[in-house]
Order: sequence, then structure tokens, then C-alpha cells
Amino acid sequence: MISKKKQIKKSKSFFLDKFPIITIILILGLSVMFFFIVINRLPLDFFSGNSEIISEQSDDYDLYFESPSKNQEFELVNFNETVPINIKSKNIEELDCNIEIYINDKLVKTLEKESLDFNWSPSTTDSFTIYAKIIDPEGTPLHTSEKINFSVNFINEKPTESTTQADVDIEQKKNDILSKANYRTQNANPIFSYRCYTPPVIDSNLDDWEIYEKFTSFNPTIKKENYVNASDISGVFSSCWDEDNFYFFIKATDDVINQPFSGNLINNGDSIVLVFDAELEEDFNIPFLNGDDYQIEFSPGNNSGGGPESFVRWPSNSSLKNAVISAKKGSGGYTIEGSIPWFEMPKMDIKDETVVGFTISLLDTDNLDSTELVMSSSRSFDFNNVSMLGTLIFIDVGDIKENTETTQ
Repeated sequence: MISKKKQIKKSKSFFLDKFPIITIILILGLSVMFFFIVINRLPLDFFSGNSEIISEQSDDYDLYFESPSKNQEFELVNFNETVPINIKSKNIEELDCNIEIYINDKLVKTLEKESLDFNWSPSTTDSFTIYAKIIDPEGTPLHTSEKINFSVNFINEKPTESTTQADVDIEQKKNDILSKANYRTQNANPIFSYRCYTPPVIDSNLDDWEIYEKFTSFNPTIKKENYVNASDISGVFSSCWDEDNFYFFIKATDDVINQPFSGNLINNGDSIVLVFDAELEEDFNIPFLNGDDYQIEFSPGNNSGGGPESFVRWPSNSSLKNAVISAKKGSGGYTIEGSIPWFEMPKMDIKDETVVGFTISLLDTDNLDSTELVMSSSRSFDFNNVSMLGTLIFIDVGDIKENTETTQ
């Protein structure tokens, strides 16, 4: 009997001896289950050692305006004051793009992503809507910002210190300037650029240019043996100016538009070249480009759909960062409209009756890989010889637009 009790006691002890092992196995099993439940809820790279937060999608771009703010009212004293445009961006640091600014659905400025601030000059008391677009190198919009409404109110509605056209005998003033000016009469007839009191909107529309003088007497100058007739390549040029900018418009008739290049190679395709000699009299006998000369090229856009471009061939050999350019291409040619800030040409100290050397040239490529023909506003032209330049005369005859509207 005693041995049987000992046997039962021994069996019970054996079960109790195994209980800690069973407990450990249960704990390990529950732990494994819990581990797999948790890991399924964690990011895929949690155990890879990469704890960096996943960035937003690459197309999650944004632009927003610090100025103007929504429904902001700008009260300006006169037309010399400007509206500050300040833009902030999101996720475009590594993006190859430009920023286009539209006011009332018209392009007014193209900015590089590193510099999204500028001053805009309104021309009238009115309400406006502004927005911005991110544009890739091919001219494709990637993002459009929210539209912001704002208003401008001029306390003095009329421009200050303005003469009127009625006060000026334009032809007499031209003759007086020519009688005093020292310029190269043999190179070309002078072109007159009028001061504008309401700047043209840079939108490739000819309407703003109807009141200004037009130049059409282009001559074949480089590779002129390839010239056929005016339908091959010809142009209509107009310009005007104010204290801040030089504005121009060129309408080129071209039977074959071909611009396969961009950047510093645009002068190998269909393009235009503006050459200025700021100190004409001092350089009268100097044929080479020097520190007061500027050679600026403009393209209507390349064959791949890229937007209009500009490039300063001389003196900086770099892009023209602060120009505003608009262009249109069609079956019969193209138009380029632009504004160049005077601070991009610091030697151009422009005021009424200023006379400078100047030539505008049209570069025609047709189906070749380089320029086939050059048409110029001067009778002869060489890219590196400023002694062949014609003449541009800046003249202030009052507010032409205002007086044209008054007489209609």
C-alpha cells in the first residue's frame, strides 16, 4: 500500500515538474503570433534599418502667393508704383522647370524657380486675377496654382509729368534729333522707338502695337545668295520703352519654321538677334564688340514643343533671366514679343532723344542644321562687327495710346 501511494505521488510530481516548460512554450507561441500581427501593421522597410519617412509623391507640387493675398487692395499714388508679386513653392527644388505668371489670363512674366519675386506695373484702376503655372522644359504645364483675386486703385489716375501728343510735332522732333545726332547714315535709316505710358501686355498679340511705328525694310546680309523672296523670310518689327524696360514685337514671315535647338545653340535655328551699342559716338570707329555692347537672341520655341527662349551671346554668354517672352508659331511664320529690363543692359542709359547703335536680324534655317540666311535691319551685318549697326532713337512724344483713343 505504501509503495502505491508513493507511485501516485511520484506521478503527480512529474506533471508539476513539467508545468514550467509548458508555460514557456505557451508564452513563446503567443509571442510569435503577436510578432506576426505587429509586423504586418508596420511599414515594409521597418526592419531594413531605413527609418526615414517616405517622401510625398513627385507630382505633389504646389505654388502659393504671399503677395498679393486674397482680395487684397493696393492703393497706389501714381503709375510709377508697382505691385509686389511674391510666390512660395513646394517640392520643385529638384524639378527642371520655369514658373509662368498670368494676370487676367495673360502671361506677364516667366520666372526661374530660384527667384519667384518681382514687381508688376499695373496700368489702370481695376480688379485682377493672378495665378501661376509650373512649366517643364518642353512647355508642358505640370501644375496650376490657386487663382487669387486682388484690386488696384490709383489715387492719381493720370500719369504724372506726361506731355501729350498734341503738344509735340512728331516729325519736327524727329528731324531736330537727326540734325544733331552723330550716327552711321550709310548703314540704315534710323528706327524710332516711342516711350510708352501703358506698357504692352506680353502675350504675342499685335493689338497693343498698332499705335507704334513699324519697320519692314529687312535686307539679306549673311549667306544672301540663298535669298529667294519675302515669302521665304521677312519681318515686321516694332518697339517702345519706359523707365523700366525695352519692349519689342517681331512678326516673322517664314515658309519653313525649323528650330531644333535650345539654350546657347538657338542661333543655329530660326531665331532673332538684337544687337545694341550703348555708346554709339564713342565706338564710331571701333568694329569689335566691347563692354557697352549687347547681343541678345530669342527663339520662338524648339521643334519639340519647348517654349520661347532667350540667350545673351554678348557680353555674358548666359540666359537672359529676367526677360518676359511670349511667342506663337503658325503655318506662315511666328511672332515673338518680349520685354528686357534695363538692368540687364546696365550701359543703356535711356532717356528722351537717346541715340544708340542697333540692328535686328532674322535667322532662317529652313530644313538645314544651321543658319541658311540672315535678314537684317541694316544694309550689312556681321555678328562681331558693330561698325555695321544701324541706329535706334528713343523718343518721347507723349502718351500715344491716350491721344489715339481721344481722336477716334
